[in-house]
Amino acid sequence: MIKANIKTILQSLDTDGVENFADINFGAPEIAIAIHNRYGSNIDILSVDAHCQFIPPPPELLEKYMALLNKAGVQNTAIRVIDNQKKLRPYDILASIDSFGTNFKIKPLRKIMDKALHAQSRVIMNIKKGSGSYPFLKAYGGSNTLVNATADQYGLVVMSIEPKTPPAQEWSAIAKDLAGKNGFFTDCGEHSFLYVPRGKTLVVTFDNLDITINKRDTRRPWGFEFIESQNWSMLGVMANGWTWFRDPAVTTEFDRLKNSGFFEQFDRVVFYGASMGGYAAAAYSSAAVGATVFAISPQSTLDKSIVPWEMRYKAVWGRDFSGPYGDAALVSDKAETVHIMYDPYVRPDAAHAARFTGKNVKYWRCPHLGHRLGSSLAQMGILNEISRKCINGDLDNATFYKLLRKRRKFPRYLRELLSLAIERNHPGLAMRVCKFTKQQGHIKLSNQMMAQIEAITPSQPKV
Repeated sequence: MIKANIKTILQSLDTDGVENFADINFGAPEIAIAIHNRYGSNIDILSVDAHCQFIPPPPELLEKYMALLNKAGVQNTAIRVIDNQKKLRPYDILASIDSFGTNFKIKPLRKIMDKALHAQSRVIMNIKKGSGSYPFLKAYGGSNTLVNATADQYGLVVMSIEPKTPPAQEWSAIAKDLAGKNGFFTDCGEHSFLYVPRGKTLVVTFDNLDITINKRDTRRPWGFEFIESQNWSMLGVMANGWTWFRDPAVTTEFDRLKNSGFFEQFDRVVFYGASMGGYAAAAYSSAAVGATVFAISPQSTLDKSIVPWEMRYKAVWGRDFSGPYGDAALVSDKAETVHIMYDPYVRPDAAHAARFTGKNVKYWRCPHLGHRLGSSLAQMGILNEISRKCINGDLDNATFYKLLRKRRKFPRYLRELLSLAIERNHPGLAMRVCKFTKQQGHIKLSNQMMAQIEAITPSQPKV
């Protein structure tokens, strides 16, 4: 079942970077290989008993596992055997296949999950019907069922860890200080609004409070330093969790700002966000008629009756996506221009982009850079320049695609090209990608690529 669902598993992970992968009790070598080849991740093998106590790995199982990985091109330097809880590290993905949830009771797994997972981690499990796995996983986040459990077969689940709620008073103190005497901070409970006045351009951003507080050293909302450097005013809308900003209090606050004439004091208003924030940027832009929208990898809606093909973000499926700020593809028609930046090879993202059909829509295709496009563009050093031109209203095709050429030296892009070449059985093209990667100075990455290629075409010459 696992081999047949590898592609589905990779799509359901909804991640563009995996540094550390953990496999509990040798159950997921196929997943380990696929994730290593796609992301260059480290692989930790955790050998534990039914009580989640670490034990020496069975020699035969370890030998067989290592042989499978080595045959697939995974080098030993990327693999660790963990025989002590103190050696655990934060894992982006944890796999429990034919282990906890099937052969072992699920609750002892808490000993590893509480120590080694972080907000935005993923857990891949097969589960036995009646094992109590779903109630257990619900305490950590939302589960996406890929295969339903029956009396005759195990189910298959990908679970996303949801962020913990930071103390409200902690963000309140930071936000009030940033707002200063001329700005404002409005606490709406599950969401909040921070206004920092500067120039006559207003950038409205949308962010997750957990990432701001726990993932950024500056503890500033997404884009804060960039917006500050341009002397633009900022209205930062913060979500306390993966809410997609679907909260009556958010609607009420945007209505209040609209009706009070808040947006009319600015020469230019831009709604800016990525993924969940990209959805909100397009949806709530209708509060300021004539605004510009800059949405990176946005969802158009998560109303299952409208987008039944969207299998990600199960945690928010129960929210109400109706109303004047509901379907972003429709309500953004009041904007002057809607910039949609997306990877056309991420199928759900491309499907959402296709729903934006207004004459005010401008598409910016970014092939093979993934859903977390903003992060990729930032790592390439071009996000700020693209954002500046988009917000100023002078981003053109020639400039954009000239900047995007920098992806040719970007490891994530090169890995994606290699994976596609191998998946489509083009070893010659895979070798060209490997050679080009080496020419760019990515020696370690080139060696990893070569190991992958040799695993499927052993006779290929060295580059």
